[in-house]
Amino acid sequence: MSKNLLDEIMTTYLPWTLTAISIFAAVLNIKKKRASFAIYTLANIGWIAVNIYHEIYAQAALFVVFTGLSTWGWIEWGRRKWKV
Repeated sequence: MSKNLLDEIMTTYLPWTLTAISIFAAVLNIKKKRASFAIYTLANIGWIAVNIYHEIYAQAALFVVFTGLSTWGWIEWGRRKWKV
């Protein structure tokens, strides 16, 4: 893959795609759907890659924490067997 194509993906296409996925996860969270946590986890992993690519390490670290929290949310919602 050429540097220009990778840069275009990591600068334009992936961030907009991750934004849409994150908004979708937020909507599912509002509707109290457990799947929101799995979707957040996938989006957060994508954001980690984007931030590392752009050398924004503090924000990458933040998304590592968000990934842990969304994983924890998935586990807790499964453990409690909430009827939502």
